[in-house]
Amino acid sequence: MKKLYLFLCLALIASAVKVSAQADMKETMSVIKTSLVQSKANMRQYSWVETTKTWIKDELKSTKQNQCYYSVDGKLTKIATGGTDQQKAPGGIKGKIIANKKEDMAEYIAKSMDKINAYLPPDADKVQQIYESGKVGIQIIEPGKKFKLSFPDYLQKGDLLSISVDLAGKKLMAISVNTYIDNPSEKVLFDVTYNTLPDGTQYAAQTVLAAQAKNLKLVVEESGFKKGSGQ
Repeated sequence: MKKLYLFLCLALIASAVKVSAQADMKETMSVIKTSLVQSKANMRQYSWVETTKTWIKDELKSTKQNQCYYSVDGKLTKIATGGTDQQKAPGGIKGKIIANKKEDMAEYIAKSMDKINAYLPPDADKVQQIYESGKVGIQIIEPGKKFKLSFPDYLQKGDLLSISVDLAGKKLMAISVNTYIDNPSEKVLFDVTYNTLPDGTQYAAQTVLAAQAKNLKLVVEESGFKKGSGQ
């Protein structure tokens, strides 16, 4: 009898935990969808500065800035406003070899930026589809307050998009992505820190991409938000 009673108690506890986790996941999903939809719409009112720093083998190679805004047709527009290259290639054969390597790296960096733009901001409909498929995982960061939901195969097979949420504050805290550019065996990771504008609009304040196989790190920061296109 004691064993049966213990078994029943454990079963009840497990059932309660499952129900609680499902409730937390549902509420967290609601915050994610609401924030993504509202912030995407609100961002069209703003212009801002995007600063991208490129590091190769822990050495800063370049810093570039773009003025960003959404045009009337809803397209995100970026206008280069300045930049610096930290190093110039020497002349001769050695210079040509270095130039070729720089060209290959420049192509990879461009693909990396495209990859960031493909994930950010996440699409509310896409995360909802994965949620409905039953594949979403939940991690408790702070019981009853902060959670992380993971969305496998968000953009391509084998990737993982994770969104951390402050449930009490009803806002996004961070996003992390595990993916790849060309080769699935060469993982690319990027972590995104979210911030909030006075009107509640949330945006990716800082994105740090690390491609270990290429000894590459990109740091993208968004700042200087103003209402209007700034044109």
